[in-house]
Amino acid sequence: MSLLRTTLVSLVLATGALAQTPAPRPLYLDPTQPVEARINDLLPRLTLDEKISMLGGDQTGFNATGVPRLDIPPIRMSDGPVGVRTGEATAFPTSIVMAATWDPALIRQYGVALGDEAKAKGKNCILGPCVDIDRFPLGGRNFESFGEDPFLTASMAVPYIEGVQSQGVIATVKHFACNDQEYERNNYNVLVDERTLHEIHLVPFEAAVRKAGVLALMSAYNLVNGEHCSENHHLLTDILKNQWGFKGIVMSDWVSVYSADKAALAGLDLEMPQPIWFGERLKQAVLDGKVPMSVIDDKVRRLLRVRFEAGIFENPDPKPDESVVRSAAHRALALKIAQEGIVLLQNKGILPLDPAKLRTVALIGPSAMIARTGGGGSSHVNPWRTTSPYEGITSLLGGKVRVTCAEGVRLDPFKTAIIPSSYLRTPDGESAGLLGEYFANPTFKGAPLFTRVDPQIDFVFPNAKPDPRMPADNYSIRWTGQFIPPATQTYHFAMGSDDGSRLYIDGKLVVDNWGQHGDEYQTGSIDLQAGRPYAIRIDYFQGGGDAAVHLAWKDPTDKTPEPTIADAVAAAKKADVAILCVGNTANNESEGHDVDSFHLPGNQDALVEAVLRANPNTILVVYGGVPVRLENWIAQTKAIVAALYPGQEGGEALADILFGRVNPSGKLPFSYIQDGAQSPAFAAYKSPTNVVRYSEGVFVGYRFYDAHNIRPLFPFGYGLSYTTFDYSRLRIEKRGEHDFVVKADITNTGRREGAEVVEVYVSPHPSPVPRPPKELKGYERVTLAPGQTKTVSVPLDARSFEYYDADTGRWTLSPGPFDILVGPSSREFRLHQSINVR
Repeated sequence: MSLLRTTLVSLVLATGALAQTPAPRPLYLDPTQPVEARINDLLPRLTLDEKISMLGGDQTGFNATGVPRLDIPPIRMSDGPVGVRTGEATAFPTSIVMAATWDPALIRQYGVALGDEAKAKGKNCILGPCVDIDRFPLGGRNFESFGEDPFLTASMAVPYIEGVQSQGVIATVKHFACNDQEYERNNYNVLVDERTLHEIHLVPFEAAVRKAGVLALMSAYNLVNGEHCSENHHLLTDILKNQWGFKGIVMSDWVSVYSADKAALAGLDLEMPQPIWFGERLKQAVLDGKVPMSVIDDKVRRLLRVRFEAGIFENPDPKPDESVVRSAAHRALALKIAQEGIVLLQNKGILPLDPAKLRTVALIGPSAMIARTGGGGSSHVNPWRTTSPYEGITSLLGGKVRVTCAEGVRLDPFKTAIIPSSYLRTPDGESAGLLGEYFANPTFKGAPLFTRVDPQIDFVFPNAKPDPRMPADNYSIRWTGQFIPPATQTYHFAMGSDDGSRLYIDGKLVVDNWGQHGDEYQTGSIDLQAGRPYAIRIDYFQGGGDAAVHLAWKDPTDKTPEPTIADAVAAAKKADVAILCVGNTANNESEGHDVDSFHLPGNQDALVEAVLRANPNTILVVYGGVPVRLENWIAQTKAIVAALYPGQEGGEALADILFGRVNPSGKLPFSYIQDGAQSPAFAAYKSPTNVVRYSEGVFVGYRFYDAHNIRPLFPFGYGLSYTTFDYSRLRIEKRGEHDFVVKADITNTGRREGAEVVEVYVSPHPSPVPRPPKELKGYERVTLAPGQTKTVSVPLDARSFEYYDADTGRWTLSPGPFDILVGPSSREFRLHQSINVR
């Protein structure tokens, strides 16, 4: 008995000791282990349901789903090509301004700051950069990209990505591929040959993968060669994953997946914002044998890999820190990018302005007292502070010079008020308000889940959900009824929404605010008669993220007089100098629609003509990410400045340049053409078949204009300075079989410090395939004191001379002579030399 008792006691003690021994920590949670070992340890622990759940977004609409059981954190995303779109953040200059700096080191600093702000907002994935080539000159999202040239775009994207990912934040290069117009963006089919794909449109994506190691890529809405990009096996698997060796994740753009098995087999890894297809439908496809388990495992491996690479397991929930967002360092960086990216297009000796020689400055135009930080849509950042041209200039002048203001033309939405229910009736006329039909899909398909009468249309839905019966994302609502005007007059309506909305009155589209974007307004006007019931319809859809919709009109209590051109003329006549700020805005240049025309929107053309007649000392400041028609005024204008969209510090940057505190150094990242007839992209625009044929092939942007002897008003790569530069001593050193270094001495021959961008173009002699007359293949930005000389060194590698052979699927060199052209723009060369490449 004694031995038995002893044995039992020993067993009990041993069992207790075992119970108290903590379970060994899984290898996958050990950050010192290799990434692939961690993946191999974690993957077998997941069930099929858990694996499938990871392939879609969660209920927030902006997170990739995690698995709490295994401590797999979600990936927390934010829109962010030009700043974090979560609450208030630093509104950095848009990507088109970044490209105009031609300063990769500065853009890397931006990437670091963007990564910092993402973490400070609790995010670990930024949906940027946008590297679509600006093939269509009036594209609504051109301002989000880096311009028309693939080499320049790639050279901006790589440091951007490196900077973001150095902070433990995933960068997402987008939109893959050929996504260059907003018109019918979900439906248009790009027909493009392999050579054009590889030489132009895929170059920045390839650089993002092979040079920057980008962790995520977003597919585009459109089709390429008959296949939606989210289902395009050739793009996602043949090229991206197999040819380039991409190891990260491919996510869909929001609500752009159209199948389960086809998209999964094509190479899509993550459906956003929620798993409409990559949920139960994909699970069933696996169970039915249509999608192999190995395909699912590959997707999960990728989703785990990016989490491990970015350190998300170690920092799953970044802590918000507003001091980072509102830091002096980020404000200074936003200012620096704007100062370097604003482009001086013309100067007939009037700039820089000398405050000591001025008594009165007239600040005129619809963009003079408003900060045009960026275009519209999902990239638009809510800035924590802004400086308008008025604020920047008055701050610089400090009261020593009188500044007068005149808007001249109004572009921005009027002061609005929500339309009261007393003017709204249900379709039968019996009740106040409108009848709402609530659909559980974003396209009004089928029967509504329910209907109800809403007295007013003024909603910011909590947690994006309008009703407990509705999904949190990807739904639509249609309101119908009658509008009873209280008076006979012109009515100015406004629709605000996140995402898209449209207002119809008596079947006529009055306000079009369609598209995926933040809570922003579009306006429209119509003449109506008092007391007559007009049929009214509002269509609204929500495609992920936040949700809001508002029906408003011009506030009847707003008695602010409309600005007049006459007031602007009067101000111009009394001033020594008129600074006229015109251009596009976030309302007409935005995701969801393209820019309508090269002409300035509203009545700005008439405003410019009137002010130029009134004051010969007029400086024209133009906002926007696309060219506008200036040729009729260029002879009368003393100076023209392309401010583009310079971010929250743009007003201060503009003042610094106009008054000489900063020497302008920006260079155009796109050709400043003046008419759609100059570009081949307009031939297939708004095709009735939605087919967009890239008939120009590799001749995109300046490549086309050079080949067809078309002279843009201002060429690609062009920009002026307040100083002058001399180019000398070109020498080209061979460093390898097909590697060269182009060297030249650059001297500042003026009286001010300045920065010059030295651009290097390669011009091929006759080859087996048609080639552009010249292509940008390198550049270097150099800052010089007066009289100073520096040597720039620009490397050229084999790719600088090769073309893509579609027959062999390889980059190919056609041996022979190549001209090396060196100068300050694509149309001006100070040095040139021919070399033989064998």
